[in-house]
Order: sequence, then C-alpha cells, then structure tokens
Amino acid sequence: MAHKVICGKCGKQFDRDVEQAVKISTRRYAHYACFPEGELVPLPQKKEKQEDPDLVKLKDYISKLYGDKANWALIMKQIKKFHTEKNFSYSGMLKSLVYFYDVQKNSIEGSNGGIGIIEYCYQAAYQYYYNLFIIQSQNKGKDIPSIVTKVKEVTIPIPRVPKKKGKFFHFLDEELEENE
Repeated sequence: MAHKVICGKCGKQFDRDVEQAVKISTRRYAHYACFPEGELVPLPQKKEKQEDPDLVKLKDYISKLYGDKANWALIMKQIKKFHTEKNFSYSGMLKSLVYFYDVQKNSIEGSNGGIGIIEYCYQAAYQYYYNLFIIQSQNKGKDIPSIVTKVKEVTIPIPRVPKKKGKFFHFLDEELEENE
C-alpha cells in the first residue's frame, strides 16, 4: 500500500514505503537525508503470499483440462465456496475432477467453463480413492504370481454363412404346373 507523504523539510512528495522516512511529529514525515536526527520509520517487509501447493496443483490441472475455455472468475469463486462453505480440501477437489474426467471419462462440454461438478461427485471420488487405498494396503507385501504368462491364446475363425441360391421364376415352371 502506498503512503504518499510530503517532506517536512524540503516539501517534496515521496512514498514512505519506498524511501527511508523519518517521523518528525505524529503525522509528519521527512526524508532521512533531510532530517537524519529524527525517528526512523521502518520500511514495510514485502510479504510474498505463498499459495497452498494443493491449490497450485488444482489450478494447473484445471488449466490443462479446460485450456482457453476456462472461466477463471467462476472457477475461483467455486473453489473458494467449496473450500469455505463445504469444507472440501484442495486435493479433494483435484481428485474429484480427476475421478470425474479421467476415470469416468466424462466430457467437459456441459461444464460451461466451471467446476461445479465437484459438488456432486466429491463423495463418489472420495469412496473410489478410499477403496483404492484399502486394496493397496491389503496387497502390500504380497507376492502375486504371474498367471498372465500362462494364458493360452486361441483364435476362432470367422464363421462363414453359406450363400443360398435364390429360386428364380422360370416360364417352364408355369408350363409344368398347367400340365398337372
């Protein structure tokens, strides 16, 4: 945030967040070069806001999934809503999208550039990944024999249907029927 002030000594305007300032009185400031015996005002520390790594992964997946069709204003609003109101985690939202689009092979055409489907598939995705975890933990340390190598391959020829010759109408047949 910029704090533009006017120097009490030289009268020039400066930003006390950028240049070193000295406090002359309660609401008066001066350049440090103009008034070195005054009380120094500390420069604000620039805080780089660290985003949650799971949120970064979620945004990366959404941008890869939607490309230019992503409506980022809507997506960020939905992410914030799901995170605060529904208590969905960022990794849970990511796994829901992966489950819905990659595992179930659904199309992004009906999404209108948003991620509102998370609300409806979150529990199903949770159950899917939970079942995977249970199965993997049960199979951990077990030796699975390679039965796949003992599979016998059989080829079945395509069945051929014999062609029937059609019964054609002959004039001779009429003569035979008339004679009888």
